[in-house]
Amino acid sequence: MSKYKLLDCGNQKKLEQLGDYKVIRPCPQAMWEPTDLTLWEGADSEYVQTTGESGQWKNLKPDPAMKRNKAGSGLEDSWLMESPDGLTWEIEPNEYGNIGVFTEHWMYGPALGDEFKKGGKILNLFTYSGSSCVSLADQGFKITAVDSSKAAMDRYTYNLELNGIKREGQKLVLEDAFKFVSREVRRGAVYDGIMVDAPSYGRGTKGEVFKIEEDLVKMLQACDQLLSKSGLMVITLHSPRFTPAILQIMMSKLFPTRKVTTSEIVPTCESGVGLPSGFLVKVK
Repeated sequence: MSKYKLLDCGNQKKLEQLGDYKVIRPCPQAMWEPTDLTLWEGADSEYVQTTGESGQWKNLKPDPAMKRNKAGSGLEDSWLMESPDGLTWEIEPNEYGNIGVFTEHWMYGPALGDEFKKGGKILNLFTYSGSSCVSLADQGFKITAVDSSKAAMDRYTYNLELNGIKREGQKLVLEDAFKFVSREVRRGAVYDGIMVDAPSYGRGTKGEVFKIEEDLVKMLQACDQLLSKSGLMVITLHSPRFTPAILQIMMSKLFPTRKVTTSEIVPTCESGVGLPSGFLVKVK
């Protein structure tokens, strides 16, 4: 099984090796020329946005012998890939250009095992497929994973199974994240670690709407009530509305008695160029 590689970026695109397939996806922040054009040769498929937020995968290798899905994308419907830390993941490209995992989470996720309290309770909000926390489960942490999408929870469960991680001690919650957090506050629950991968926009199980500019603050205020005094909260964001300076000021105001550190998530391509891919905030 082949590993994931971020190969290069430029012209508002990024080039990735997703196991056995080399694909091109949109990347608006890559507003420069590609570093190594030879890496782009032989790509299997490119995601092209067509209407609104959706699009299609375009086959770049018109070979009739190649496995392809019903859309003629040049890709299989799904396949397995290995992350840099050796874990196995299911890849399933969809009409929105997503692939079933957020690979930038692999930059910081595994290392959190050295920062969270050993044996502590970890709450993961907006879990999706678990790209930020499967490595923690593999390290023995017991995680309460919350997401409003059944498909996401099924994918997270499958990624646990792919890596032989037992479900014992793991808790999966199919619910709107803020509703769950609010109920936990009323129950007096306490967590040693909280992870929040805040989307720019999301919908709950009953149509609840999460808009980051309107709902992030109240979500984090509620999370603060659940975090133990010595606990660690990790917040990731990918919205262009924020900058490290904005986040540092905002989080310092929200958590005046805790230490706040803010950084950018910048994975390095095989070509040597860095690709800004979001923000990482740690509240201790």
